Formats: sequence, C-alpha cells, structure tokens
Amino acid sequence: MGEKNNVYNKRNISFAIKHKYYLLFAIIVLIGFQQFPVLRIGGSFKIYELLSILLLLKFVTIKPKTFLMIVVWTLFVFSPVLSLLNAYLFQSIPYGFFIRYPEALHSFKFNNPFFSLLQLLYMIFNYSVFSQIYYNNQIFDNFEKLKKYVVIVGTFIAIYSIIACFTVDIITFLPSFIQNKSVYDFRSSGLSQEPSFYVLYQTWIVLFACYSRSSFSNKKWFFIIVINIFSLVLTFSTALLALLGILLFIPFVFKFSFKYRIFVLLILIVVCVAGYFMLVHSDMYKLFEMFFINKAQNFFITPDHTLDSGSFRNYTGRIGLEIFKENPLCGVGVGNSVYYMHIYENKMGIVEFGEVLSLGIFPQNLYSCVLAEQGLLGGVALFLFIFCVFRVLWKNRNSSPYGKMFFIGGIFNISVMFSVAVVYSLFIWLFLAISMGYYRYSKNKKLLEN
Repeated sequence: MGEKNNVYNKRNISFAIKHKYYLLFAIIVLIGFQQFPVLRIGGSFKIYELLSILLLLKFVTIKPKTFLMIVVWTLFVFSPVLSLLNAYLFQSIPYGFFIRYPEALHSFKFNNPFFSLLQLLYMIFNYSVFSQIYYNNQIFDNFEKLKKYVVIVGTFIAIYSIIACFTVDIITFLPSFIQNKSVYDFRSSGLSQEPSFYVLYQTWIVLFACYSRSSFSNKKWFFIIVINIFSLVLTFSTALLALLGILLFIPFVFKFSFKYRIFVLLILIVVCVAGYFMLVHSDMYKLFEMFFINKAQNFFITPDHTLDSGSFRNYTGRIGLEIFKENPLCGVGVGNSVYYMHIYENKMGIVEFGEVLSLGIFPQNLYSCVLAEQGLLGGVALFLFIFCVFRVLWKNRNSSPYGKMFFIGGIFNISVMFSVAVVYSLFIWLFLAISMGYYRYSKNKKLLEN
C-alpha cells in the first residue's frame, strides 16, 4: 500500500512539474499579446496575465533564496503591501481629484477604494512569474525550443504590425471588451498599447532571432531577421537611439581582438554617417528630427512645453518626483499616483501645453513612478534590482552562447524603463527574469559537471 502511494505521489509531482513548465512556457511565448486578446472586466487582463494568475493560484510561490530574489520580493510584494496599507490607513484621495475629473465619480476603476488591490495582485503575480522562471530548470533545459517559439510568435506579430502600419489595424474595430489597442498611423506597435511598449518586446525578438539561426533554414532565418528589424525600425521610438548607443559601445564592451574592434567600430560609424547624410539629403530629415531628435532632447532637458511625447514624459516624470517629495517613506500606494497628478499640473513651469493630463495618467517614467507610489523602500529595491541585474549581465557578457544577447537586451531593457512606466506590467520584467534564470541555471550546471 505504501509503495502504491509513493508511485501515486511521484506521478502527481511529475504532472505538477510538467504543468508548471507548460504554464511558464505559454506565458513567455504569449508575452507579445499585450492588448489583444484581453478580457476587460473593470480591469484589462491580458492572456498571459490570466495564465499568471492561474500559476499563482495553482503553485506555491517560491520563497526568495538569493539576494536578487529577496530584492525582487521586496519590490513586488513587501513594498507594495506596505505602501497600500499606509495609503488605506493614513491617506485619502485628494479632494480636488473628482473636481478635476468629474467623470471619475461614475468610474468603477477610479471611484473604488478597493481597485488598488488589483494593482497589488498584478505585482504579486509578477513576483510569482519572475521567481518561477528564475528557479525552473525545465525552461532552460528546453531553451532552444522556447527561443524558437518566441521568435515565431514575435515574427507573426511583426508581420501583422507592418500590415496594420500601412493599411488598417483591424483589431481596433473589434469589441472593446476583447481588445484595448490604440491607432498609430505609420508607426509599428505590434499588439501593444503604443510603440514605446512594443519597441522593448520587439528588440528582444530581434535579439532572439539573431541567435536562432540553427533553428531555421537560411531563407527562413533571413526573412525572419528582415521582417523583425523592419518592424522594430517602424516603431519610430526614441528608445531606438538608446539601442543605437548600446550597439556603438559593442567594440569596447565585449572581448574582441583589437583589429576586430576597429573593424566593427568603423562599420557602425560608416552606417551611422551614411544614414545621417541620406536623411539630410532627403525629405525624411524633418520626420527624423520630429520623431527622434526633438523628442530625445525634450525628454532629457526640462522643456517649458508638452508638445511631444518626450516633453510630456519629462513633465509627468517630474510630477512623480514631486509626489515622492511629499510622501517619501511609503509613497502613495501602488496604482494611486493617478489621484495626485493634477495637484502639480500647473506647478511644473509649463508655458505651452500640447499633451495634457487626463484621467488615469501616471508618471511616464518607471523610476519616478516607483518612488511616487512605493517611496524610499520601493525605490531602493528597484535600484538594487538594477544593480544586481547589471552586475550579472556585465560578469557574463562574454560567456557563450548568449552572453552578448542578454547583455544588449538587458541594458536596453533597463534604459527603456525611463519611458515605460507601468511597474506592474509583466512584459517589462519577463526577459530580465529569463536572463537571470539562465545564468543561475548555467552556474548550477557547471557546478554539477565539476
């Protein structure tokens, strides 16, 4: 009888391990489906978020065992819980919020004190997914297979995005309860809410595709590379300048021979100079200046207007810092910064408004948003997380076969956080979880072999 129970228990454990692996596999592969299909019931649940909730409910969340995971747990669980408790006990929604936005009185989302608990749920399943990926050996035992499926799905999204860019985005005509997409004429946005979100996902797809040559025939691989790079460029996102800057530093970051470094650097310089002169002597320079140069300048300086997305992100980011200054210890609670933005609307030195604050706008800068909503504890946890990730990426940047891929993608991921704000969005953290988990897996594998 005891032997039968042991066999039964082993089968249950084996089934649970496989079930967890398939759930994680599906979450990773489907991470590009950010605004379609969704289930809009008060909040907007993406397909991978529903799978993440299932993962959280079905499997016990792994306790943090390393310094990195303690930091991740603090950022996604402890600090958000503390900030919301502080908000419920000692803070209230600013009186002027419902005067500034009277439509919020009839909104389930903004006139419900318990809606912030949904943001907390997002944060907790972010930790659940991050920790499960980080510690799951099966994901990395089958990494080649996973990488191939991620590239295939990403390529289909890129094809759709290119078609929608030049024709009609038919998804936007579907009922709003299954999609939450915005229309961007002549800009590639995939299945994301906006190009600045898609550019992060698509950069990882391009990197994964570059390291997937053995998974496809030469013709298919070339087609995949061309399609995905084309879709990435069509985002016309200012973040591409950060990616270009990272690529320019490649010869100095990775271990190459001196001749090869000079060769790569010359190629990059020639391509950049040639591209610049082509733009100057064509009708596209004004477009390039509008989409890239002006937006980048307005993002990093302190403009007196909000006439483009760069200046608007700068403006909302500075408001986030003002909220933090008034609530430095625990912030205002995860998801609650939207209630405080209007207080500083006309106190930031803006002379000419283009984009203006609207209901639901939060600081458009992840670092600023975390400080505003989680205070010092969340801010310190975030910066420790960035430090840990950078340290691992730097240490393994020359490792084979994926050191360069994870380094470029990881550094770009960190830089994009200056313009991607929603801290509870899983797509921001997922590829970093894969990167960190892969190095943990590789390290343990080497120890076992030795």
